[in-house]
Amino acid sequence: MQDIFAFFQATIAHPSLRIAPFYLPGMIILAYWVWRKQRETGSFWRWLFPRDIYFHRSHLVDIQLFAVGRILTLLGAFQKVAVTVAIASLIVGFAGGTVTEPATLSPVWIALIVLLANDFTVYWVHRVHHEHPTLWPFHAVHHSAEVMTPITVYRKHPIYDLISSTAKGVILGVAQGVLLSFLVTDLSVALIAGVNVFYFAFNAVTANLRHSHVWLSFGRRWEHIFISPAQHQVHHSSELRHYNKNYGEVLAIWDWMFGTLYLTSDREDLRFGIGDAEGNRVAQPHPTLMTALIEPIQSSLATLRPARSKAARREDAVSGAPTPPAQDAAQKAARRADAVPGGATTIHPAE
Repeated sequence: MQDIFAFFQATIAHPSLRIAPFYLPGMIILAYWVWRKQRETGSFWRWLFPRDIYFHRSHLVDIQLFAVGRILTLLGAFQKVAVTVAIASLIVGFAGGTVTEPATLSPVWIALIVLLANDFTVYWVHRVHHEHPTLWPFHAVHHSAEVMTPITVYRKHPIYDLISSTAKGVILGVAQGVLLSFLVTDLSVALIAGVNVFYFAFNAVTANLRHSHVWLSFGRRWEHIFISPAQHQVHHSSELRHYNKNYGEVLAIWDWMFGTLYLTSDREDLRFGIGDAEGNRVAQPHPTLMTALIEPIQSSLATLRPARSKAARREDAVSGAPTPPAQDAAQKAARRADAVPGGATTIHPAE
């Protein structure tokens, strides 16, 4: 019985998981407030868990990718903590060891510094995956979701998770190494727990509404500081005006600082999925688990192959020579890279 409980906790009840059972009451209470405020009709539960969303084919792929991600995590594929410890140890060693004076910063400030470092990393990992054509296919798996539920946050390709966890581990290792070398004598368990308090509050209140049909805006003033569920839903929109917007996770200050902030007010009619450079929806590239795992690798590798020049293609057209399969695949991948929210090669942040 104890082994069963440990397995359950590791797979779907770990505090790091947004969909852990103890986070759901906060989501339901907040959703009920939205339901009452919007004066929705009918059953609250049918409004919150509509069959057409939760039984949608896209959502079934979400569940399958979540299962794959949890299995890989349990097997030790994403070792962010190990990377963090290694980088922090290197910096402490390079700086000549830990400080001997008492801590000069309060635990609250230290927790805030670590939170800022992590959130800053999330912003740039996210943005680079949108803007780099070789990385985009791995993140496109997430954006190809046609409906959104709290499980959609785990609709990720394993390679995206690997890159993201490694980047977070490096940046957090640098932050912790600097803190240990110059500002504090020890990063205690209580101190790290202080950082987790921020994320616990985030997960318990609004995080599970980010990937949902429940529209919740914080208002233009607060959306300069915190990313609201509505702002993240806008990020998933296939509408042209929403491209390259709201990359942040907890904080909106990075989007505000780097020109990618989109503020919400009245509810917008959003279409989720991948759009092309003109804002038109493209066909679902990941209708099954296998395509979601294999197609991104093929598309990413194809972007690394040299594209043939326009002159060479014109010569082939005149002579009737067919396009070599490898080059044809590369051209198709390049076109897929153009068909993205964020436009890896064609759309840029609009000011």
